[in-house]
Amino acid sequence: MKILSVGTMSGLSNTCLHRHWTLEKIANKIDVVNTSERPCSLWYRVAHHLFLWGLPVRLPDSSCANRKIREYITRNQYDIVWIDKGITINPETLLYIKQVSPETKIVSYSLDNMALRHNQSQNYVKCIPLYDWHFTTKSYILEDMKRLGAKRIKFTNQVYESSFHYPHLLNGEEIQRLGGYVGFIGAWEKERCESILYLAAGGIKVKVFGSGKWNNYKNIENLKILPALYSDDYSKALQAFRISLCFLRKMNLDLQTSRTMEIPACGGFMLAERTDEHLQLFAEGKEAQFFATNEELLEKCRYYLAHDEERKIIAEAGTLRCHTSGYSNEETLKRLIAIIISE
Repeated sequence: MKILSVGTMSGLSNTCLHRHWTLEKIANKIDVVNTSERPCSLWYRVAHHLFLWGLPVRLPDSSCANRKIREYITRNQYDIVWIDKGITINPETLLYIKQVSPETKIVSYSLDNMALRHNQSQNYVKCIPLYDWHFTTKSYILEDMKRLGAKRIKFTNQVYESSFHYPHLLNGEEIQRLGGYVGFIGAWEKERCESILYLAAGGIKVKVFGSGKWNNYKNIENLKILPALYSDDYSKALQAFRISLCFLRKMNLDLQTSRTMEIPACGGFMLAERTDEHLQLFAEGKEAQFFATNEELLEKCRYYLAHDEERKIIAEAGTLRCHTSGYSNEETLKRLIAIIISE
């Protein structure tokens, strides 16, 4: 198995890098093209906004990923070119792969809702019909993606990386620094902010690791705002919180998210928004807990903060479910690659 892995490879908590680690285990030979080798330019941000306004403007490829892909394809024969959210990859590059190496399968994988314009680019839209396979964690976009030209598309659940998301032996300093009664790690969004403020107003001490607009709430009673986490402190914090909150990204219409798997895989007690997919992935009250309203969220925080043993039993069962149901990167990517090869 020879794979060319293309994607953003920076940051230890980066899920694209985690998938690359798994591809390294699966492949006999793997080469890599890092699409984030250089930081985004001012023109990149301008081009993105012009595209959002409806103009057919491509994103610039500041890391020269398209050139590097063509060079690799010229020199090597690959079974799979795996492209993780290739918003700077151009259609000419995919056509070149098909011309030079027609047996190579070109695969697109993304955690985002790629049927929505804010996740796309002009480059990506033109590439959609050229991919042999699309893999998405959004079950509800399959028909939308087909209308955009996707030939083969398959839904797959979110995953965790077993070498990064696992229960640690935390010392007292780590529990004090990273833990707390109730915690959340992630970007600011209006709805999740309102939920956290509701908890704080209800007397629940909440710790948030995040940046941007979260910094506007540093003076709220019962709420502590700290810088975002990107190292293995991320995994340790998910475990160290007595209750780890899992909010869904409303602008993506999420029914599950990366933290759906990461929190229980790290040994944390997950309190997540209730959806049909969450209920299929984890048994409510046994492997995780869920809420539908801020009132229910507050009620369950109060209950489980007062019932340590019950909370620990649920957290342990959630970790076990991750293992027994094959939610890891390695098991999931092996299944996906088997599908690609069988075609």
